Amino acid sequence: MKALIISDIHSNVKTLESIHKVESDCDVIYCAGDLVDYGPFPREVIEWVHKNDANCVRGNHDDIIIDLYRNGNSGHDVAEDEIKWAHYNARLLGEAEISFLESIPVYRTFEMDGYSYTMQHLYENYLTIDSLPKYDAFWAERNVRTIGAEEDRRIIFGHTHRRCIHYLSDDSLWLNPGSVSYRRRDDPSKEAHYFTITDGKIAMKSLVYDRTPLLEAAQKLLLKEEEMKVAYFFFG
Repeated sequence: MKALIISDIHSNVKTLESIHKVESDCDVIYCAGDLVDYGPFPREVIEWVHKNDANCVRGNHDDIIIDLYRNGNSGHDVAEDEIKWAHYNARLLGEAEISFLESIPVYRTFEMDGYSYTMQHLYENYLTIDSLPKYDAFWAERNVRTIGAEEDRRIIFGHTHRRCIHYLSDDSLWLNPGSVSYRRRDDPSKEAHYFTITDGKIAMKSLVYDRTPLLEAAQKLLLKEEEMKVAYFFFG
């Protein structure tokens, strides 16, 4: 079994297409949230997720877009010189896409190749699970069914855009595939970050892809200055 583990897509369908071309032999796809916001192609991302049967959890930016659509006049309740990525994304989506985002669960549990998993977008804002008691408590709250007396447990998070594998014990770890779209500003790489898990073995992956269509799409928008700086920094 080969799984593709991605997170924090942020309306960037170009990176999804590039990754899937390289990892075309994957059997299943899991996404740890933030499908939309901060990118130009929210509808295309949702279509890609549908087409490829990706198993997703809902992220905080997905909730932002849902709220703007439901309670902010589909992103139109804002002055034209104050348009952010979120407003632009909400304007591009319709009832079908918003209903889909609303249908995505906050967390998922599953088993794969002898390991028990739970996946959620974030733990507590930008905090991480730094002790085994915290890990055990989080695991118990999710009522994850373990595969046997000897538990091999793995938690998948997104949100931080920092790729890592953190062991709390030999058989209790949490992992974050990073973002396929955005790096943190202290990370000079502009590559897509993700994981593959093949027969239980985790591999950290990165991929250089063509960001030109993202920058060109952003340049056509009338976003406020701070939002445009994000586009130029990450897609330029």
